[in-house]
Amino acid sequence: DYKSKVKQLYANTQAVSAWGGEDAETPFYGRVYISILPTSGSNLTDSTKARIVTDLKKYSVASVTPVIVDPETTNVLLTSTIKFDEKVTTKTSDTLKSNIITTITNYNANTLQSFDTIFRHSKLTGLIDDTDESILSNITTVRLRKSFIPTIGSSTKYTINFANALYNPHSGHASVEGGILSSTGFKIDGDTTNIWFLDDDGQGNVRRYRMDGSVRSYRNSTQGTIDYSTGKVEVNSLNVSNIENIRGAASTVIEVTVKPNSNDLVPIRNQILEIDVANSSVTVEADTLVGGSANAGIGYTT
Repeated sequence: DYKSKVKQLYANTQAVSAWGGEDAETPFYGRVYISILPTSGSNLTDSTKARIVTDLKKYSVASVTPVIVDPETTNVLLTSTIKFDEKVTTKTSDTLKSNIITTITNYNANTLQSFDTIFRHSKLTGLIDDTDESILSNITTVRLRKSFIPTIGSSTKYTINFANALYNPHSGHASVEGGILSSTGFKIDGDTTNIWFLDDDGQGNVRRYRMDGSVRSYRNSTQGTIDYSTGKVEVNSLNVSNIENIRGAASTVIEVTVKPNSNDLVPIRNQILEIDVANSSVTVEADTLVGGSANAGIGYTT
């Protein structure tokens, strides 16, 4: 059992995922892939990986080669609107919001951030409702975000695999609005003026566009592909010259955000799900359907 053996060989192990090469995204027989989530610190160094592989070979079948790959995080973004009855609590909206964020943070820390841990939408929304007796309901939606580091000045293909089916109820869904995929901005080689973004056409094509005022102007309607059934996004021949700031800060990555087909999310192989609490949105509102709600309609959003 590679999982238990890795924990014996490497004390700084929080969790281990292992799968046969025949089950990899690109099948490779004769290999076993292992991903290790450290208890502390970042990904394993190359020297640590090499040492673990050498030690594992003492216990593995001669024809099987162990290969260690880094964990891959998929961020879960929440948009949650919570209704409460202000007549049954002395707590302010700000206090309730803080308590709800603590609930989400605890769920993230105690349930997610490990291999094979499923994000259960109903479980989280139930925990949000149970945060305080005054909470009447919540509507919480989910998006997924991953990032990639572009090779500056080189025409490169990028693959972003969300490993969960994406929302596409019919061909051409939301094509005019930009589909269910969005990205942060970047510039391309030979164009120092325009900032470009990615979206999809609801038919499996990733498009590159710029904003002319409030209108999307498409330069390449086949910049890549999006497989709604598998969650794989491929961006072809993208020659990035500059990465735009993200949320007001300099960045080395391009973020890609999508809408999943299901609110329940299942990680596979070396994938880890993690709620991006800081960039999720929590709005707390007094319920207008409850008589005497003086502050009805006042919301507070992260």
